[in-house]
Amino acid sequence: MKDLSILDNLITGRVEPHIYAFTTNTIPNYLKVGDTYRPVSKRLSEWEEYYPNLEKQFEGSAKITDSVFFRDHSVHYFLESWKHRARLEVKDIPEGTYYSREFFKEATVDDIKDAITDIHEDYHSKTGKYHYYDAKTQLPTTEKYTSTGMWFPRPNQQATIDAFKRAVANGRTHLLMYAVMRFGKSFTSMCCAKEMGAKLVVVVSAKADVRDEWRKTVESAENFRNDYEFFSSADLENNYKIISETIDNSEHPKNVVVFLTLQDLQGTKIKEKHTQIFGRKIDLLLVDETHFGARAEKYGAVLRASQGEKLSKEEKYAVEDILESTKEFDAKVTVHLSGTPYRILMSDEFNREQDLIAFYQFADIVREQEEWDRDNFAKDEPKEEWENPYFGFPQMIRFAFNPNESARKRMAALRESGMSDAFSALFVPKSIGKADDGSHKLFVHEQEILELFEVIDGSKDDEELLGFLDYNKIKDGKMCRHIVVVLPYCASCDALEALIRNNADKFKNLNGYEIINISGVDNPNRYKKPSDIKRAISAYEAEGKKTITLTVNRMLTGSTVPEWDTMLFLKDTSSPQEYDQAVFRLQNQYIKAFVDENGETIKFNMKPQTLLVDFDPDRVFVMQEQKAQVYNVNTDEAGNSKLRERIEEELRISPVIVMNKDRIVQITATDILKAVSEYSKSRGVAEETVEIPIDMSLLDIATIRAAIERENELGSKAGLTIKGADGDGDDMDTPDDTETTDTSGETGTATGTDTTIVEPATDTPQAEEKTKDVVKQFRSYYARILFFAFLTKNTVISLSDIIGCIDEPNNARVARNLGISKIVLEGMVAHADKFVLSRLDYKIHNLNQLSHDDSVDPITRASVSVQKFGKLGESEVITPKHICKDMIDMIDDADLRAVMDSGNKVLDIAGKAGEFALAVFEKYIALGYGKEALKDAIYTIPTSGITYEFTRMIYEILGLNVENIASKFTSYSLLEVKDEDGDIDYTKIAALLRQNKPFDSITMNDEITEGDEQVNFNIIVGNPPYQEEGFNNGRKLPIYDSFMDISYAISQQAVLITPARFLFEAGQTDKDWDRKMLNDEHFRVMMYEPDASTIFSNAEIKGGVAISMRDSRKKCGKIGVFTAYTELNNILKKVSTAEEGKAKLDSIISSQGIYRFSDKLFAEHPEVETLSGNGTGAKIISKIVELLPGVFTEAPEASTECVKFLAKTKSGRQFRYIRREYLQDNPYLDTFNVMIPESNGSGAFETLVAPLIAPPGEGSADTFISMGMFATESEAERLRKYIKTKFARALLGVKKVTQHNPKATWEYVPMQDFSGVSNIDWNKTISEIDVQLYAKYNLTENEIAFIETKVKEME
Repeated sequence: MKDLSILDNLITGRVEPHIYAFTTNTIPNYLKVGDTYRPVSKRLSEWEEYYPNLEKQFEGSAKITDSVFFRDHSVHYFLESWKHRARLEVKDIPEGTYYSREFFKEATVDDIKDAITDIHEDYHSKTGKYHYYDAKTQLPTTEKYTSTGMWFPRPNQQATIDAFKRAVANGRTHLLMYAVMRFGKSFTSMCCAKEMGAKLVVVVSAKADVRDEWRKTVESAENFRNDYEFFSSADLENNYKIISETIDNSEHPKNVVVFLTLQDLQGTKIKEKHTQIFGRKIDLLLVDETHFGARAEKYGAVLRASQGEKLSKEEKYAVEDILESTKEFDAKVTVHLSGTPYRILMSDEFNREQDLIAFYQFADIVREQEEWDRDNFAKDEPKEEWENPYFGFPQMIRFAFNPNESARKRMAALRESGMSDAFSALFVPKSIGKADDGSHKLFVHEQEILELFEVIDGSKDDEELLGFLDYNKIKDGKMCRHIVVVLPYCASCDALEALIRNNADKFKNLNGYEIINISGVDNPNRYKKPSDIKRAISAYEAEGKKTITLTVNRMLTGSTVPEWDTMLFLKDTSSPQEYDQAVFRLQNQYIKAFVDENGETIKFNMKPQTLLVDFDPDRVFVMQEQKAQVYNVNTDEAGNSKLRERIEEELRISPVIVMNKDRIVQITATDILKAVSEYSKSRGVAEETVEIPIDMSLLDIATIRAAIERENELGSKAGLTIKGADGDGDDMDTPDDTETTDTSGETGTATGTDTTIVEPATDTPQAEEKTKDVVKQFRSYYARILFFAFLTKNTVISLSDIIGCIDEPNNARVARNLGISKIVLEGMVAHADKFVLSRLDYKIHNLNQLSHDDSVDPITRASVSVQKFGKLGESEVITPKHICKDMIDMIDDADLRAVMDSGNKVLDIAGKAGEFALAVFEKYIALGYGKEALKDAIYTIPTSGITYEFTRMIYEILGLNVENIASKFTSYSLLEVKDEDGDIDYTKIAALLRQNKPFDSITMNDEITEGDEQVNFNIIVGNPPYQEEGFNNGRKLPIYDSFMDISYAISQQAVLITPARFLFEAGQTDKDWDRKMLNDEHFRVMMYEPDASTIFSNAEIKGGVAISMRDSRKKCGKIGVFTAYTELNNILKKVSTAEEGKAKLDSIISSQGIYRFSDKLFAEHPEVETLSGNGTGAKIISKIVELLPGVFTEAPEASTECVKFLAKTKSGRQFRYIRREYLQDNPYLDTFNVMIPESNGSGAFETLVAPLIAPPGEGSADTFISMGMFATESEAERLRKYIKTKFARALLGVKKVTQHNPKATWEYVPMQDFSGVSNIDWNKTISEIDVQLYAKYNLTENEIAFIETKVKEME
């Protein structure tokens, strides 16, 4: 017998596909599962190169029949989705080990057998779970949906089909089908396709989730399954000729429906390989869910942008490319489909009379459902109820509840801290991404969320929230069986799943639900396809089990889950389309058929009602009002006049229920409109403008274009051209010179009149401005119009009304100060889209009503007015009411009474909206003074013409004398009063303001006569401008210090809120002035807040803000060294006592820019002076290193002594070489020292960016400072360790309150002995060195705890 083993190993012949599996000690507890078309032994021998000790565990056929087989992907899918076996990740294996993603943790051979069994069963049952392949072509074959018989159009669907035919017959090719979710747009569209005889239909959608819905329509409905084949992008990739082979087949031609996602159209694969679809005439192009993306911004004349709307990944594709991609198609007719096309209906993209083939909201479906019942149930031979074409469409009951008490308190605190999306913030997980410590499975506010769900469950009570899961009517009616919970973050899904599971013993209803987490980060592949989710829910329903599906956005657009009957909406959104798309996932039919022995069928409605539970009642009311408006303006010329009727009809169809102090209430249209009005009171006018559409076609009118182009963007620093200082001088943090551990790039704002701290990273103020956003410019003009509606004494309900009264004297002044023009307004009325005018008129009417509401007391009216003025954007932010109140409360009551008793005055030195006048007025009322007595006691200097109007309105509401508002100068005018030396003349300013004549007649040019009677201002209050408007040598210098000095010159007592940097001798205020204030016995800090954003929302003022008081009559002791914390002050005293008379660490620290160019450099390279910029001198700035590659080389020059030079460039830290002769002599250059960036972090107690040890011969640009001049590297290393200690950085925090840490900020950090005989063991770890330092200075446990808690750890 011949030995044929060699041939056996070489010759394989035809081999059936096999699934194989092996284990290896290299990756224990994992099973590798793959497939091969060669002998398994051959494939395993190849794997042995990477896993020498592998052991084969399984080998089996991957064949269904002789001509159909499956791949290992199907087995993998089963292991992950049904056995929940996790794939191997790179982080799970040792470094250097070969990684294959086909390993599955704790998988077994039995798992593989189960998978293969399931794959066989799926093929024969034709459920479409897996892909199958023809052995000859290796093309994936997905089983078709089985027929469900003929589908007959409902009346409204037939009306849409008829409208489509008429439009096409009239030559219209760009159509819109607006129909509410669950209308059946895919079925209706296919009917249109069949009516026009379309051979090639292309469906483009932003969401891949809806692909199965389209496939089901095409393949299940007998109307289409025999005429059309359904293909997706995968089919096109596997067969380049599939369309032509199907349509042009000579024996059995069929029409084609191709489904593509926007993501498919992003790449070149489809476009390059399937030119048949792009080169062929498309009969019907269907753009599904076309509301995604700001279409009108690019293609329509009207844009409606929803406030704060965040786009999902799919939406981003749509924004950029939906029409760009579809424009490449050659389509005879295009139909855009949407259930929520709010933006599109506000555009001119479609002709409403000719292109709108359907306009159906859910109320229309219900109305037709009711009409059918009336027409058919009363006949002699009534039809069965399930014969109603709309049978099974459920009624939605809406619960508009507040959350539980602890959650309400937490949300209030979040809003108080400036968090606008407080509800989403309530549900934020401890980690947004998957965390090794499992923190993504915990909420930051875990207890509040637990208590909320205990109330929902019925295990706890709350007066604002019904425990509806324990409500007997819901239980008996079998509602809330399949709940979908919408959350703000993917990890929130994991956190809620864990919370419910871990607290099962605390629930009596929720513990009976199966949890289906489809969006979590913990196991994102658990449910890969929509069909997996639907199958899981159906399986649980078949077993009689209830489910809770946790999602963020997934399955909320286009997909249908019939069993879903309840939604908990637990995130913030201001987008009507996002909201409607989500909540209407519930509004699909869920019908069960029952058949007797004779084949007779009855149908049972499994879901007659659904439940929406929204924990933001205001949102429910506002969304209802907005939706009714959209409907009315598109169906009725009367527009807003019938708004109440529309709301009443929709509330009849879908009731809204609220709970207030244990009382259940059904909401009426009056309640909705009242709630919207109350909601509006809390919003600034700037926020109101976001809800008004913008008609871009108005820019074609020259006068309007000119007016809009003059505007600043609403929300920009300049705002409504209100004079305002941006920041505290050049204390603003400039990213180009900053090394920081926070690279978010966010810019911050504050007030004073508002401060933007982080400027663009430029070397000069003349940086190129970014192109203005015309949408935001339009909104600025809208804001002016709305302010007029609010300020005018006339009753106005429309833009036309404003035009009619604008020439009246008082209104002419208001219009002039606001900067609105009659001719521009007339142009808007004549040419704007009707929806734009309708929405603008609605806002005008509401704001005018609000400002004229005499039913509320003056103080409340004034408070509401301040709120309306208070949110103009970054350029002018009003001081919050509670801060104004706190500042006035800091003044002794006796001092306030003395003002009134002596006939003296209180002055707001920088009024913006009368907020301080209101606070003073309220305080005096509380002290028992009458309004008449206060009439002439409160004065204001406004910051601009616009703020004059705001302040004047507050005065008029409160009954104060408007003559006490300066009208011929502003706060900024005071800075222009100079003496002979060009300095601010404080004495003259005081004399000008004290003139005994009407305040509104005073000018800064008045002649002062000595001996004239004077008005005395006993108290000055305010929030003065923070910095000058223009640049001064490349910087915006602070001016709040000048306003402080002006206040002290005018009055004996002043309470002001300003930036706090001067308290730490930081920033750009004059250092002599800083020390003067710190040593002023009459000056004290009443409140210091290091995080300015807690006072001024979204603000970032480095160093924080302070409320200070100066009273020239009282001595309160010198501040000396200001510290914000008692503990830090105590530590400083201990250290100062122990180190008295000794040098501090600042004595060995260089000034910034210690390395400078020599004269030889300038002689040989005179261009350096120009490149460096004015005022730079010999200092070496970072940018010059990149600009002089011939001076700063990448390698040292041969035979020339060079210095290795560190600079921070656009690419990060870079080392270059420069000749030593090009540098001035420097003692640091020949020693070991530590280099750190001069800018670090954003304030006190932060980590410092990687201190570097510089050996002799190394230097740095001016963005670094040098520390120490040591003979040995070990000494420098000890200093570097010291810098990293929490102890040293705590004392650095005494003066470091901004990103800057120059030599002066290290003044209070004690020197240490860095030699080998130090009393500190420098060989220890950083934390151990801290312990030694705590002991050295006898710190208490509280003081140590303060440092350990406040100061961040450094590696």
